[in-house]
This record gives sequence, structure tokens and C-alpha cells, in this order.
Amino acid sequence: MRKWIVREIIEVGRFLFEAGVVEYFSGNLSVLYKERIYITRSGSPLPFLKPQDVIEIRKNKPLVGKPSSEFIVHRAIYEKTNHKAVAHAHPPTVVKLSFDLKEDFYIPKDNEAKLLLGKVPILKVSKPSASRELAEAVSEALKDFPCAIVYSHGVFCAAQRLKLAAGFITALEFSAKVFN
Repeated sequence: MRKWIVREIIEVGRFLFEAGVVEYFSGNLSVLYKERIYITRSGSPLPFLKPQDVIEIRKNKPLVGKPSSEFIVHRAIYEKTNHKAVAHAHPPTVVKLSFDLKEDFYIPKDNEAKLLLGKVPILKVSKPSASRELAEAVSEALKDFPCAIVYSHGVFCAAQRLKLAAGFITALEFSAKVFN
């Protein structure tokens, strides 16, 4: 199963880069399978991931390797929700949108994103990267919504499959482009 999960993480990393929602070193991906979290290594380039860039973290076992700095957020999502996959990216239009909107939610204007995503919370936290505050806010939001926009930072989307979580990110970015 590890090979299948690693292959999916590699494919999704390349997909998100080609979709223009991450740059070379940004973003991170994870999959939960049988109480193990498979997550991209800190600093690993999503468009060129290798199998060694995916770290397996076992519950109650010592950490081997250096997972993404956003591991704290991914772990909180798995602890508080039933999701099995998390994708985090920095889609440029969505990040810009977070600066422009005054509301606490983004409601897509295009029909496809509206049907797929509903409304998307915009989270404003004092430490928008790799913090307990961020982990708490995102994991709470993803109990009720497939995606959460983090003001000035990016987006976290979660689903039962990683490809679906990544698809939510690209749908959100497309919608934000239509909105602007």
C-alpha cells in the first residue's frame, strides 16, 4: 500500500505545480492510512517529488525524518475529522482574494465551484504558518467544509482521496480567477 500512496502523492504534487497553485518549494500533501500519516518532507519540491520525499509517521513511534512544517495542521485535521487526505497549496488568486474580501467566507460565483465547495471559510490567525493556532482553526473549519482559506497564506483542502482534495484547490483557484 505504501507504494500506491507514495505514487499518488508524487502525481498530485506534479498536478498542483502544473495547475499553478504551488511554486517549486511551496505546499505539502498527506494521506492517512491505518493510523499512519504519509506526508511530504520539509522543503521537498512538489513538482519533482521522489519516493524518499514522503515520510511515514506512525502513531506513538519516534519521528524519522523531517516532515513538512505544516505537519501539525495535517495531524490536527486527521484527529478532528474523518478525512483521509489533505492538500495544502498557495494558489495566487486565492491568496490575493483573501486580502480583498472583508467577509469571513468566500462564496464562489461560478456554478461549478458553488456546487462543489459551497462556501469557503477565510481564517484569520495571528500565526498563519505551522502553528497550534492555525492547526486548531483549520481542523475546526474542515469539520464542516472541504476547504479553508488561510488569510495571507494559502488553502487547506481535505477529502477521502488526495486527488479530490487537490481538485478542490484547483476548483477554488479557478473560481477566484472568475471572481476577480
